[in-house]
Amino acid sequence: MRLWLGRCRNAGVPIVPALVCPLTLPIDTILNGSISSKIAAVADWTEATTMAVAARHGKAMWRWSHCAPIEIKAAMAKPGIPIRMPWPNDALDDERLLSILSECRDTSSSTVTTIVRPWVDAAIEAEYPVEFRVFVTSDGRTSTSSYYFQRALSKKWIPYAEKASQMAKLLRRHVVNGVEFSADFLVTASMEVLFLEGGPSPKYGADPCCLNPWHPFGDNHIALQKEY
Repeated sequence: MRLWLGRCRNAGVPIVPALVCPLTLPIDTILNGSISSKIAAVADWTEATTMAVAARHGKAMWRWSHCAPIEIKAAMAKPGIPIRMPWPNDALDDERLLSILSECRDTSSSTVTTIVRPWVDAAIEAEYPVEFRVFVTSDGRTSTSSYYFQRALSKKWIPYAEKASQMAKLLRRHVVNGVEFSADFLVTASMEVLFLEGGPSPKYGADPCCLNPWHPFGDNHIALQKEY
C-alpha cells in the first residue's frame, strides 16, 4: 500500500488519505509465531494504530498494509450489516490476511504494518458503494468493472468509470514496465473519484468483479453489471 501511495503522488492521482503506522511486524511472526509472541509483538502496534485513529478527530478506519480486514470486506458486501472494526491484536487470525501474507512471504515484502484512513462517505446505488476496479495491461490498455457484482450500476456512472480508467492509465507510467495490475477507485458522496488501492492482475489472483474472466482484458470495456 505504501508503494501505491507514492505512485499516486507522483502521478497526480487523488487518493483517500492514508497514515502509515511507523511500526512494522515480520510476516513470519504472524504466520508462525506463538500466541504469546504475537500478543507481545502487537502491543505497541495496536496502541499506535488506536492513537492514529483517535487523531483523525472523526470517523476513521484501519487496514493492513496488504489488505483490509475480512470483517470490513464482508460488511461492505452486505448492505445493512453494522461494520465492526476489530483492532490489530484481535485480527491476527484474519483468514484473508493469513492467505495474502502466505503468498508474500517469499517476496521482498517481509513485514506488515497498519494504515489508518479517514472514513469517506461513498456514493450509493442500490445500497452498495459505487466503486470501480480497473485492470491495466502492460501496454496501458484497460478494462473497467463495477466492484460489486451483487447489483447492476446504471449508465449514469459510465463517466466515473471512464475517469477511474484514465487515472489508472496515469499510474501505468509509474509501475515497472511489463507488470500488469489492478487499481480500485471509490466515487464519493460528493462525486469525486479517489484511488483506494492497487493490486495484481487477474493472472495473479485479482477478482474480475463483473467482468467475464474468459473475455480478453484490455479492450477499454466497461462492465456495469455481472457479465458471466
